[in-house]
Amino acid sequence: MSGFFSKFFKKKEQVTLKTTIDLLPTIIQKNFESKINELEIEVAKEMSQVKYLHEKLVTLLKDIETKELESKENERFNRAATTAKQQVEKQLAKTLEKINPTNCGNNLDDFRAYSSESYVLLVNEVNSFRKNLVFTSVYLKDEMKLFGITLQELLNKLNNIRNKLDQEKEIFEFEKIKKKIIFIGINKKELEEVNKQITNLENLLKQKDIEIKSQEEKLFELTTNDASKKLKELTDTRAQISNEKQALKIEVSSMLSTIDRPLQRFNAIVKNGMWKISKDQEELLEGFITNPLLALKQDVNGKRFKEILKEILSAIEDGKIDIKPKEKEKRIDALQELINFDFFEQVFWKLNEIQKRLIEIEKELKENVSKKEIDDETSKNNQLQRDKTKILEEIEHHKKTKITINEKLEEEEKRIIDFAQNSLNKKILITK
Repeated sequence: MSGFFSKFFKKKEQVTLKTTIDLLPTIIQKNFESKINELEIEVAKEMSQVKYLHEKLVTLLKDIETKELESKENERFNRAATTAKQQVEKQLAKTLEKINPTNCGNNLDDFRAYSSESYVLLVNEVNSFRKNLVFTSVYLKDEMKLFGITLQELLNKLNNIRNKLDQEKEIFEFEKIKKKIIFIGINKKELEEVNKQITNLENLLKQKDIEIKSQEEKLFELTTNDASKKLKELTDTRAQISNEKQALKIEVSSMLSTIDRPLQRFNAIVKNGMWKISKDQEELLEGFITNPLLALKQDVNGKRFKEILKEILSAIEDGKIDIKPKEKEKRIDALQELINFDFFEQVFWKLNEIQKRLIEIEKELKENVSKKEIDDETSKNNQLQRDKTKILEEIEHHKKTKITINEKLEEEEKRIIDFAQNSLNKKILITK
């Protein structure tokens, strides 16, 4: 028995409709066709009555404009009524022009917009000059009464049209759905173009990788041949000589650091005019404080610098340079040691030899063909790497664009399918 009754109470499965997004509008349109046609006929009839009532109101207003107000006992009231009539005529004329149905389109969307906007406009406008209408009605009772009845009929018609169209919102939603389908078509074309660009860029990337590999092999050959070994020797020698120069600079700086405080204080009293030395000596003093090796190039044997050191000793003895008793002897010994130091042999000569060797090495490096070739090929390799990075960035940019478009497509397709399923009462399966 249970099997017998189950045939009657078994839930009916929803019919599945397989179609494409592009064909959905046609299918839905057929479903709506009779309803749309019926609605268009009904609304068109209503709109013809709206046009008739609008024309009647225009005629009635012109009749009101020709009527003179009969004077009453209250003169002040008469003046107010005349002013009110003039204002009402202007305001009504403007309002009727604003809602002129001849300016409306001829499809359901146009009728919906016109009926809704005109109804709201009429209600607001009439309420805004209701006082003037009352004044005018006192004098032109019959005329204003007929105008008011006709106006109310127009309001009723407009309200009837907008309510009727609001009840069929699904039809207007369908218009939006059609636009969404057009939007999907545009996005699909855009997606095809993005995919094409990604494919082209990926092919370009493969080609660039081949070029980079070839360039790296070429660079490897250049950096492992005999000429490059010679180049490496020269480069290593230059680095070694540069280290020697740096070590000498540190040695001189360390030596001068023992008299740094007296040197700085002496420089200060010279600048303040408390101790007089020649202009050349001032410049040399400043040079030894800022760049000792450069200063020694101008004073190769340190003779002029030693004269300055003697001036410092004299300033200490005269009390112009204040040094603590515990440090005084130590600073004087350090100054004396530098006065006796052979700057020419120990510094300038070494520095000169280092500089000569550096010049020779730089010359050899400049003449070395292998260096130029390696530099050129390295530069080409770096450019290829930059090109590759740019291509990768472009691919990444297009992939992000692709994700954004796909998300939009999925979102819009879901809305379209939901609408179609509700409208057709069928399960929609979209095929590609």
